[in-house]
Amino acid sequence: MKKLLFLFIISVFTTAVVSQTAVNFNANDCSSANHDLFSELNSGKVIVIAWVMPCANCISGALAGYTSVQNYAGSNPGQVKFYLADDVANTSCATLQSWANTNGMTNCDAVFSNTAVNMSAYGAAGMPKLIVVGGSNHAVYYNVNGSGAITSSDIQSAINSALSDVAAGIKEHSEFISAANIYPNPSNTSVNFSLNLIKRANVKIHIQNQLGQKISEVYNGSLQQGENMFNINTTAFNNGTYFINCTVEESSKILKLVIVR
Repeated sequence: MKKLLFLFIISVFTTAVVSQTAVNFNANDCSSANHDLFSELNSGKVIVIAWVMPCANCISGALAGYTSVQNYAGSNPGQVKFYLADDVANTSCATLQSWANTNGMTNCDAVFSNTAVNMSAYGAAGMPKLIVVGGSNHAVYYNVNGSGAITSSDIQSAINSALSDVAAGIKEHSEFISAANIYPNPSNTSVNFSLNLIKRANVKIHIQNQLGQKISEVYNGSLQQGENMFNINTTAFNNGTYFINCTVEESSKILKLVIVR
C-alpha cells in the first residue's frame, strides 16, 4: 500500500511539472564534446536526460528513455536526443559507458560524468531520474524518479508535447524571434528576460497576471537585431504565477514567470 501511495504521489507530481523550467548547463561529455543545454533547446532539440548510479534498479527506467528516443530516429532525425548522466558524477566515464552498452543503450547521444549536469535542479533524487525538456522556453515536460514509475508511453507523450510546442513556436515566431528566455525562473526579486531577434522590429513587452490583466509595462519601442536583455524588478509582485507577454510586430510570445520568496 505504501508503495502504491508513493507511486501515486510521483504521478501527481509529474503532471504538474510542465510549468517547471530547465536549468542550463555547459559541460563536456565523456567524448569531450561540449554541450550547452539552452543552445540545444533553442535550436529545436528535445532532450531526454536519465541520471543513474549506475545500478541494477536503474536499468529499466533508463532503457525506457533510451528506446523512446530511438523511436523518433526516423520521424525526427537528429531532433530528439538521449543523454545518460551519472547521478553525482563520481562514476568514471569508462564504467558508465560500459554499463550503458551492457544494458542495451549502445548509441546514447551523450554520456556525462560531470557535476555541471546536476539532477538536484529537478527536485528530489531517486534512481533513475528521467526528464524530458524542450523548446526555446526550456520547459520540462516530464520529471519522474524510479524505474517503477517511469513508463515509455508517458515519456513518448511528453516528447510529442515538446515536439508540438517546438513546431508551433518555430512556425509562429520564425520571422522575427529566434529565442526568448526567462531566468532565473522561479524568480525572487528580479528576473532577466532575453529576446533574440532575427531582424530589427517594433516590440512591446508587458507582464500580466493569470487573469490576463496588464500589471507592468517593460518596454515599448524598436529593438535591434540580435540579443536584447531586460532586467525586470519583481519586488512589488506577490508570490504566484505571471506571464511575460512579448509582441513583435504582428507576432506574440507568452512565457510563464513564477515568483517565489
